[in-house]
Amino acid sequence: MEESQEIPCPICRRANPDFEAITQKINQAKTPAEKAPHARELIEKVGAVLNEHQTSGSVLTEACRTVLGLRRQTAELILKFQW
Repeated sequence: MEESQEIPCPICRRANPDFEAITQKINQAKTPAEKAPHARELIEKVGAVLNEHQTSGSVLTEACRTVLGLRRQTAELILKFQW
């Protein structure tokens, strides 16, 4: 069993339960059309968390921005496949 690792960034740590909940909704939806509203919600949440990362140019902040960008790209792909 994997050990749970704490997210070092306080901003992302605070946002992670929301990301997990949205991801669960996406995973439970059956069709791209059902996934789309949750994908939009994920994009909005990513944008809000990215805005909180504007003040620091640290390595940790850049890592967070990269992960957040991947979350957004995933959500955008889901939206491309909706009917």
